[in-house]
Amino acid sequence: GALAFITLDRPETRNSFDLSMGLALRDVVRTLITDPPRVVVLRSSGAHFMVGGDVRHFDTLLKVSKAACAAELEQLISAVNEAVIGLTQLPCPVLGLISGSAAGFGLSLAVACDLIVAAEDASFLMAYSAIGATPDGGGTWHLPRHVGLHRAMAIALLNPKLDARQAKEIGLVAEVVANDELQTAGLTMAHRLANGPVAAQAGIKRLLRDGLGYDLKSALEAEKAKFIEMSATSDF
Repeated sequence: GALAFITLDRPETRNSFDLSMGLALRDVVRTLITDPPRVVVLRSSGAHFMVGGDVRHFDTLLKVSKAACAAELEQLISAVNEAVIGLTQLPCPVLGLISGSAAGFGLSLAVACDLIVAAEDASFLMAYSAIGATPDGGGTWHLPRHVGLHRAMAIALLNPKLDARQAKEIGLVAEVVANDELQTAGLTMAHRLANGPVAAQAGIKRLLRDGLGYDLKSALEAEKAKFIEMSATSDF
């Protein structure tokens, strides 16, 4: 239909990320690319969006050979990368609904969304350096584009835990709502987008995302071509 829902569903582990979830996320994004909805809603079950990678499983990787560890991480991160690229390339808005903790890859996945609605209890934490790791899932690409280079450096190196209001103030979040209103507010925004000019919204998403890599002349040419293309649609 108009809306497609992706639900992170390991609430017993606070939706910590493992290989099975990575492969499932990749596969559902592949499905959406073949048949795009008007809006994708990315949400979670339980109290937390995602607390990052499953560190208990990472602990087991320390006990196998370095080659075996690298092979599994290669498979996991490759699945993650394909999913994140797919979400950014979908010709429709991707709306993230964040409650509880979005940490590690949870933060990377959240900031890959086009819009975020956060519950008042939401928190955002980079967390990677706390376990001696570097970010994945596009966190180092999206974060400085949302908040600027120096602030992204502070978030990544110092690991401050940002609450929902702070995240909104620095540009990570579009709207903050009461905890018990998150699903309703998210659906309201999703339906508003789904009932909007679908082709134009797809064009806006593409121009804004591609424009991050354009010089001004290229951006102006892309805008001109897209405006002329939109003028021939029924939405116009």
